[in-house]
Amino acid sequence: MLLDLINAKGMTEIEVYKRANLDRKLFSKIRRNKGYMPSKRTAIALAIALELTPEETNSFLRRAGYALSHAVKFDVIVEYFITKGKYNIFDINEVLFEYDQPLLGGGS
Repeated sequence: MLLDLINAKGMTEIEVYKRANLDRKLFSKIRRNKGYMPSKRTAIALAIALELTPEETNSFLRRAGYALSHAVKFDVIVEYFITKGKYNIFDINEVLFEYDQPLLGGGS
């Protein structure tokens, strides 16, 4: 699904993992290993990098076995940015940091 979305959005793999603030090795592992299940934070970072709509994000996360919850501060912050169409992961991480939440990207 990830590779299909990258193609559908007209992006390159390099562009996506950089925009997701992910390590190239982690992205390569996700791409190579069909059975690999990324963490929820990694899946969200990829959804943001791909600039998925809220509906597309929910579908993408469901496919990975996750969902956003209104009871979780981290999820509420992320959902706010996605709903507003603001996909800069560093801006999102700044707000997550202010609320003492885990950050998106890295090697998660």
